[in-house]
Amino acid sequence: PSFCFIPPLGLSQQLIFFAVPQIFAKSNVGFIPTENYRTVPQIFGSGNVSFIPTKSYGTACPRGWDFNQERCFLLSTSELSWKKSRDFCETEGSTLAIVNTPEKLKFLQSITGAEKYFIGLLYQHAEKRWRWINNSIFTGNVTNQHQDFNCVTIGLTKTYDAASCYVNYRWICEKSVK
Repeated sequence: PSFCFIPPLGLSQQLIFFAVPQIFAKSNVGFIPTENYRTVPQIFGSGNVSFIPTKSYGTACPRGWDFNQERCFLLSTSELSWKKSRDFCETEGSTLAIVNTPEKLKFLQSITGAEKYFIGLLYQHAEKRWRWINNSIFTGNVTNQHQDFNCVTIGLTKTYDAASCYVNYRWICEKSVK
């Protein structure tokens, strides 16, 4: 049998413990925290249950950061230029988000709402191409391209949108799970 604790109601200081028989498939699986945040032991029968939390409360990501695909994301609530946004992310031990997969783009767009957010994508004039801040080449399409729009935002539309690096927008920081 397992033991269960029920907190008392009111101001009583009694502790109530009672035995709970196992009513599902026999198993000696207990709850054991692991570094694997995507799979936990199933308590009803055998096998594993997969889950992907969107918010982390001090486990995988710092408080206030969103968790997705083994990465932590922070969506700002204020606005800065692209350079100041990048500098802010660096003070948090992160970078502006490198949104280089359709899954990551879809996840971030699902939580950005009707705001534009800077990401870590810049136009390289010498090469005439877009690069991520980790220097990898961007192979997608950027809309709204103008001569002085060398940075990119996501959020308001379902695309990567060129924007002025000097206009203040919100931003998204990204770092690996600790």
